[in-house]
Amino acid sequence: MIPVPATLYDKIELKGAEDAAKILAAAEEKAAMLVDGVIKTAQGESAERLKIAERAAAAVVRNAVTQARQAAKRVTLERRKAAMDDVFDTAVGALAGLSDDAYAALVARFLKDEGLTGSETIRVSAREHARFARLFSSKGDLTLDLLSRRLGLKAGTLALDSEPAAIDGGLLVVGRDFDVDRSYRTVLSDLRDGLEPELAEILFGAGE
Repeated sequence: MIPVPATLYDKIELKGAEDAAKILAAAEEKAAMLVDGVIKTAQGESAERLKIAERAAAAVVRNAVTQARQAAKRVTLERRKAAMDDVFDTAVGALAGLSDDAYAALVARFLKDEGLTGSETIRVSAREHARFARLFSSKGDLTLDLLSRRLGLKAGTLALDSEPAAIDGGLLVVGRDFDVDRSYRTVLSDLRDGLEPELAEILFGAGE
């Protein structure tokens, strides 16, 4: 797992705890006021009506506590989501910092099993455009002959789109019959559902 600065979790944890405490305190204060008001209204009335009022007050307390707990749980879930989002943002940043060799290997892995024919166009981010041409074109231009050779394509040669794609990193494949999205955020998003339970246990511990 790519490490995230501890200070981020400290801030998120502190914010979540403060919000939960405020919610609980406000709910308890509201419940106490309602209970006091109901009982005062019932004072001097019949014993039966007083019991009814007390039961109603108890219900108010239970509802207030339940609502406070649910609100506190939402704060905790939001805190966890913020932490998880930051982990994946950090992962995107780490992918953007790969060495040339690691980046070239990752691109080849993204495209290896996509059934490319060589007629497709590759789109990359503005930040990676010059690097992509340098690594995958023998002339450093838009003709991706080195990438096509690396993938074993014999029917044609891939081309690099002259216009950058609006992505953080990774690549998009534009073909005649299909398109492929291998941008970093899409790839990580596809992985996230399977990784979140394990990552949550690592970040927050079992049973939290």
